[in-house]
Amino acid sequence: MDQGWAALLGAAIGAVLGGGAAITAAWLGRSGMKMQARAMIQQAGWQADATREQWRRQVLRDACIEFVEASRLHVHAIRRYHALVMFDQQGFDRDPEQIRRNYFNRGMRTQSAGLVLELEGSHELREAAARVLEAARGIPHLGEDHGNYPEAQEKTQHMWDAIDEFVRVARTRLAL
Repeated sequence: MDQGWAALLGAAIGAVLGGGAAITAAWLGRSGMKMQARAMIQQAGWQADATREQWRRQVLRDACIEFVEASRLHVHAIRRYHALVMFDQQGFDRDPEQIRRNYFNRGMRTQSAGLVLELEGSHELREAAARVLEAARGIPHLGEDHGNYPEAQEKTQHMWDAIDEFVRVARTRLAL
């Protein structure tokens, strides 16, 4: 083979191998970009999940705070109402009708706060909230002779204890 043919053959082989290397490099680069894109999509998914979970925890935290606040105010309104009935409205700086309205309104607020927990709360939170609401429903209205005053006081304390238990459950759940 003369030098011309040898040079031509060498150039052809070099072009084929060089072109193959270029194609291989391009293919590997494209594969790397695909892997990087997949990793970015996965990272964005994790970030979206974390953001969603943070939002849900904030909604749950706010619902727990509202429920505890409403329940405690409800207990105070019950005690004030019992005192109003028991002691024939003497010594109160507020209108007795206002005390009755607060008693009713606080109960409604507690019920409303419990509804959010029914939707957003875990099984443990829903059960703890249900115990508070059951305790509230168990508090008897005072009779004409006030004979059930000790029972009403005891049941009111049960509600307060149920609220404290709810707080313990909520702390545990929100700490996760």
